[in-house]
Amino acid sequence: MYKNIIMKSNRLIYSLSCPFTNEVHYIGKTIQGMLRPLKHLKESHSDKIREWVSSLKELNNAPVVKVMEYVPFEEDLDGRERYWILYYLNKGNNLLNSNLVSPLTITHNLDELLGDGKGIEMSKIGKFVKTKRRALELKQPEFAIKSGVALTVLRKIEQGKTNINVNGLLQILKMFGCTIDVIKCPKGS
Repeated sequence: MYKNIIMKSNRLIYSLSCPFTNEVHYIGKTIQGMLRPLKHLKESHSDKIREWVSSLKELNNAPVVKVMEYVPFEEDLDGRERYWILYYLNKGNNLLNSNLVSPLTITHNLDELLGDGKGIEMSKIGKFVKTKRRALELKQPEFAIKSGVALTVLRKIEQGKTNINVNGLLQILKMFGCTIDVIKCPKGS
């Protein structure tokens, strides 16, 4: 009689969590099974993670490594990693790798792409973000941390610049319950 053996893939998504609060601080992907996640405990590729692990070591602790999911070969490993990063960002976790959410940078004139065909000026979006942030009585560094975007991204947006990280803009607008829809209007409208 044969037993069905289910082999788990070496392709997986993992998390590193605080041993004290259980809050997830890093999401990663690997095709090497547990080898890569455990490497973070000794020598991480990220300065942020190395610093965090080092501070935990000073307290005789280490991050908790957990497999979030095994990813079959037919599924997109990068896509699953992005899913988990966004999941934890939306839960309010401060991830050390929040910048890995495939940044999309627009380098041409974003004003022409936004709004009702007449173009919404980025300066209006910047003023909106700045006004809303100030209404929350948060300084830029505090707001950047809470929204999960880099401070430089927030500053560019508030200055109305168009060469910005669109994911960062969307993450900031999400803090206010807003989003942007790009609508292509027919000519002559």
